[in-house]
Amino acid sequence: MEKTITHTYHVGGMTCSGCAKGVEKKLSAAPGVISVTIDLEKKQAEVTSTQAIKAETLQKSLNGSNYTIAELRA
Repeated sequence: MEKTITHTYHVGGMTCSGCAKGVEKKLSAAPGVISVTIDLEKKQAEVTSTQAIKAETLQKSLNGSNYTIAELRA
């Protein structure tokens, strides 16, 4: 089985379930992403990928939208 990395990011600009679905779809299209789980209440996205992905790379997937993404610090 391939090694996976799961990381949580803060997503700004989400206000409804439609927003969450849009963000999930855009982030899922980023290279290396296996799955995306959105928590609208916490305004977070949990991204599972085959490699470490920088927040800047995920932000490029959200270009053209009003959403912002930033890495959560533990």
